[in-house]
Amino acid sequence: MGDRAYVEIVCREEDEPLFEALGFMQEFRHALPANVVTMVDAEASEGATTELQTLADKGIVFRGWHDAGGSYDGACFASIDGQFYQVLRLNHSDLPCIEVHVDGTVDADQLSATSEFLKASDRVGQSLGFPSGIEQKGEAP
Repeated sequence: MGDRAYVEIVCREEDEPLFEALGFMQEFRHALPANVVTMVDAEASEGATTELQTLADKGIVFRGWHDAGGSYDGACFASIDGQFYQVLRLNHSDLPCIEVHVDGTVDADQLSATSEFLKASDRVGQSLGFPSGIEQKGEAP
């Protein structure tokens, strides 16, 4: 087993056995839409990234985050339409972060990846029964 990290995901209840096979356990269901569960693995090897990418390739819908390990940063991720999106995250938060260079500019590739992740994460949430967190055009802020 490699470097271990805490991983938390939200997925469809019907996909729970797929995550259990990876070592995840159901954590809680409070305030979740029907047929949605939160799964955790407190000691996932390398943040279970490879295994989660494999599930994403199979079209399994989920989103979540993992803590930093000894050799990698924490990340938030989303899987929808057979695609896996992953970006760096702030410690003690499920929000993504973007590197700011010493000259005050942001890393353009990270900004683009984060934008795509946020859209994908919102689509995952909607498919699981959560309301959209993205303001629609024409709506008041």
